[in-house]
Amino acid sequence: MTTHKKELLDLALNLIDEDPDQPRREDNPGFSEEKLNELAKSIARRGVKTPISVHDNPENPGRFIINHGARRFRASKLAGKTTVPAHVDNDYTRTDQLTENLLREGNTPLEIATAIGEFIKRGMKKKEIAECIGKTAGYVTQYSSLLKLPHSIAKAFATNRLTDVTIIYELVQLHHHHPEEVDTWVNDDSQEFTRGSLKYLRIYLAQKQEESEFDTAMLGGDIDDYPRRKNNQPQAASDSSLHSAISPAYDDATDQSLNLAELGGTRSPRPQADPSKFKKAIVKVLHKNRVARLMLDRRPPTEGSAWLKYEDDGHEFEVALQDVQLTAIIEG
Repeated sequence: MTTHKKELLDLALNLIDEDPDQPRREDNPGFSEEKLNELAKSIARRGVKTPISVHDNPENPGRFIINHGARRFRASKLAGKTTVPAHVDNDYTRTDQLTENLLREGNTPLEIATAIGEFIKRGMKKKEIAECIGKTAGYVTQYSSLLKLPHSIAKAFATNRLTDVTIIYELVQLHHHHPEEVDTWVNDDSQEFTRGSLKYLRIYLAQKQEESEFDTAMLGGDIDDYPRRKNNQPQAASDSSLHSAISPAYDDATDQSLNLAELGGTRSPRPQADPSKFKKAIVKVLHKNRVARLMLDRRPPTEGSAWLKYEDDGHEFEVALQDVQLTAIIEG
C-alpha cells in the first residue's frame, strides 16, 4: 500500500511559490500591510512556530507550491528570513486546501462563497460540502447564494453596505417575487440592513400582496382598470409608501393590516354582494418573521397543528398553531 510521508524541512523562501488559485483573495484583511507587518514583527522575535504546508511543483522540479501558510510565507520575507519551516505534503489536494481555508478564521463572505462554488463545480452536493467543512446545509446554501446576486444586492454587498449573509439570502428570496420593491429598498442609501428592518420589509410586501389580491377579487380580476392614484400623482409616490411602511417606528403590536386607503389613496365605496361572507377565505399568518398561508385543504395530522405554505418560496410544512401569528383573513 502506498503511503504519503509528510516531510518537515527548513525550506529556502526563494524556492517557494504561492498558489495562484488559493481561496483567499488579495483583498482579504489578513493580507493587508498592517496585518502582515504585525505577523512579521512576531516572526522576527519568535520565528515561525507553525510550519507551512507545501507540495512539489510538478511543472518546475526542485520548487514548491504552498498548500496553506501564505501569510506566514509573506511575513517571513518581510521579517528578513531566508528560510521557513515547512511540511512537504504531496497528498494535499485542492479539496483539502478549500477545506483547510474554510475552517480557518478570517475568510470574507465572498471567499467562503467562492470556495463553496469550487466544491459545487467538482460535483459535490451541498450536504457533502456541509459535512466536509463541519457546517450545516443551510450555511452552505446561504453562502452559495452570494455567487449570483441581483444587481442591487450585489452592489450593496460589493461596497460593504450589506454584509450579513442571512439578510442577503433572504433578500434574494424576496427579490424573486418582488424585484422592484426590493431594488428600491436596497438602493436607498439611508437604509440600514438589520434583521428588524428586513422584518418590516416582509410585513410591507405581505400587506401589499394582500391588498392586490383583495382588489383583484373585488374587481373581478380586472385590477388594471381601477384608478389606484389620481392622474396627477407621480409614480414615485409608491416608493415613499414603501419607506414609510417599513419604518422601524411602526409598532407591529398594533393592527398590522393597514387601511387600504392609507396604502393606495382614498377609494370610493364598492358594491359587495354579502359583506358578511367570503366566497373563499385565505388565512395569512406570520411564522418566524415570514409570511405564510394556512392550507385549509390539507388535513392536519394532530389537533392544534396545521399545514402552512410560505409566500416567498412556496415551501409547505407542518407547524403547531401556537407558533404562528394570525395576520389577515382575506377574500380568496
